[in-house]
Amino acid sequence: MAWMGKHLILELWGCNGRVLNSEVLIKGMLEKAVEVSGTTLVELKTHKFNPQGLSAVALLKESYMSVHSWPEIGYAAIDIYTCVPYVRPEEVVSVVKQYLKPKKMHVLDFHRGDSYSDAEQK
Repeated sequence: MAWMGKHLILELWGCNGRVLNSEVLIKGMLEKAVEVSGTTLVELKTHKFNPQGLSAVALLKESYMSVHSWPEIGYAAIDIYTCVPYVRPEEVVSVVKQYLKPKKMHVLDFHRGDSYSDAEQK
C-alpha cells in the first residue's frame, strides 16, 4: 500500500496555562500552524470546558489538526495529520513552541499506511 499520510503527535508538559485556556489564543495558534504548514483551512471549531480546558479542531483540505488542553496541569495533546506529500506538518512544531512555551515536549512521527503490502491483502 502506498504512503497515506503523515501523523505527528505532540505531547506537551509545563505549558502556559493561560494560553491553554484561551479559545482566542489557541485559534490563533492553529491559524498560524495552517499558514506555516502550507495546508488549507476548511473550518475551525473549539469547545471550552467548565471550569477550564478546551478542545479545538482545524479541519483541513489535507486532513486535520487538533488540540486538547488541561491548563490546570499545563498539559496539551496535539495531533497533526496530513494526507498529501506537498505540505510541511513539521513546521507546526515551532509555532506550538512559540505559543505554548512547553518545558518538555515529545513528538511522535508516524507515516500512515506505508507498512501494509499487497501480499498481506491476499
